Amino acid sequence: MDDDSSSDEDRLHIFQEEYAADDEAWTVLFESSSSEEEELRVDRPRTANKRRDFVDAYMRVVSNYFNGRESIYNEVDFERRFRCPRAVFNRVHDHLMGTPPFEQYKDPTGKPGIYPLVKLVGCFRFIAYGDTYDRDDENLCIGETTLRDYVKQFVRLVIVAFGPQYLNRAPNKQERQVISQEMGERLFPGCLGSWDCKHFAWKNCPVRLAGQHQGHAEGGKKTLILEAICDHRKYIWHANFGDPGSMNDINVLDRSSIVGSMLSGDACLKTDPYQINGTMRDWMYYIVDGIYPDWAIFVSTYTNSPNPKERSFAEEQEKVRKDIECSFGVLVQRFHVLQRPLRQWFLDEIQDVLYCCIILHNMIIEEKNGALDEANNPEKSCGNFPLFGRQQITRHEAAQDQVSLFAARVAQFDNMMQSSYEHFKLKKDLVEHISSLKE
Repeated sequence: MDDDSSSDEDRLHIFQEEYAADDEAWTVLFESSSSEEEELRVDRPRTANKRRDFVDAYMRVVSNYFNGRESIYNEVDFERRFRCPRAVFNRVHDHLMGTPPFEQYKDPTGKPGIYPLVKLVGCFRFIAYGDTYDRDDENLCIGETTLRDYVKQFVRLVIVAFGPQYLNRAPNKQERQVISQEMGERLFPGCLGSWDCKHFAWKNCPVRLAGQHQGHAEGGKKTLILEAICDHRKYIWHANFGDPGSMNDINVLDRSSIVGSMLSGDACLKTDPYQINGTMRDWMYYIVDGIYPDWAIFVSTYTNSPNPKERSFAEEQEKVRKDIECSFGVLVQRFHVLQRPLRQWFLDEIQDVLYCCIILHNMIIEEKNGALDEANNPEKSCGNFPLFGRQQITRHEAAQDQVSLFAARVAQFDNMMQSSYEHFKLKKDLVEHISSLKE
């Protein structure tokens, strides 16, 4: 018994000595490593700024594109590399110059910093080519993080300056008349345009959101959905972006801000009365594909119909429906930042970039084709009218009871807009109308 207790005491004594030695060793090691880290922290030289010549970069940009007839590159080169005509670039330039960050700054020694024109060129080139932020560092002398901040502020300034006129605006009365007349020549009187969705691959989708953004589109990649409406000129009137890629067109429609604007009256569908196959109507409708529901405002096609009249209608309907597909294609091919998988981490930054591209896209179309409203008076809505017209609501009445007004619009939406009877009647009238014109 005594031998056992003495042996236990010996083992405990040996363990204490070993632990003390290990503890002393770890203490010495920790102190030495800490002192080495402090030495490295003190002696490590600060990364020097790159010696960028901002004046030379400015003179190079001016010599290439902004030196009048003496410019090295002509207007064709300018439009191909900036993805917009010079007139559109000049409009953006005139609105943004003098607004931070597009101001001229100087460092404490009095040397000029990056010139505002060079900053603007860098933002346009990033949207046009979609490369990394430091792709043009050699020519423009703008670092990666610096250009990233400029682009963020640039797209937001463009949305604030031009969004009320070129983004999510209902066409005014004159514009609706021009659109209806043009669509009437394409055998669809009263049609406002085509409605569809497109998926955009999101490269840096957070892992926690991967499940809801992974769908069937783009080979099963994580995507974001753009819902849009365009007219015959490929001008995008309404856009709703940001729904996760696992949704289909029906799910997107259920939570669409475009439908919400119709309920609120901001997107007015009332137009001058028109006649199709002897039936008078006073609301505009949209050309869609087969997945959309049988609503009065949607006109879909017939699939493999044995009826010659319906086959003729389907052929003409597909021609018009391709407008939105073509509009998506032009948008993506023009701005390669949308063609490549989106590299931003945050949804609001991606939305700003896409909405900025849509605004520039619409500005380019207006510059090349002219405005539908020659007075160029961008009414934001015709919200004094119910969705389908027939009875005017004054501003005073609307202000008295907004709740009742909204309830009335919802009732109209349920009873008229979602009417399958009106949907099939409209399709039947269009079939007879197109058949009579082709005979």
